[in-house]
Amino acid sequence: MLGGISMKKKFAQLYLLSFAILTLGVLEIIFSYIKASPSEELYSGIIKLLVGIIVLVYTIIHHARCNTNRKQLERDLSKEYDERDDLVEGKASLFTMTALMIVILLMLFLLRWISIPTDTALFILIIFCTITNGLAKKYYNHFL
Repeated sequence: MLGGISMKKKFAQLYLLSFAILTLGVLEIIFSYIKASPSEELYSGIIKLLVGIIVLVYTIIHHARCNTNRKQLERDLSKEYDERDDLVEGKASLFTMTALMIVILLMLFLLRWISIPTDTALFILIIFCTITNGLAKKYYNHFL
């Protein structure tokens, strides 16, 4: 329900924006004809008018698409919170942090005898964390 309200506000704002740009363009065109030299203000008014028309057409097309896909949007917005996903995420993060601490301690121990550049060490840690987190999520999804 909240998603529908924000979509209505979004469309209302887009319609107001397009009508405001259209109004500014029309007013600039009218006032440029009132003045003696209607050169620069006429062109900027025409450009604003064209931009307003483009925004209005975009808004109408986008609004029509969202109305046709309303059921799909409601299904996507009304997904319930799944506690199992939160549990899996937490357990995978805990496992990744534990493994990361072990690897960091191992690297600190090895740095006494092996010279490893800082960027290489950080890259190894990032790759290790990515792989460990992915494997932990698969493991906990399979067994929980």
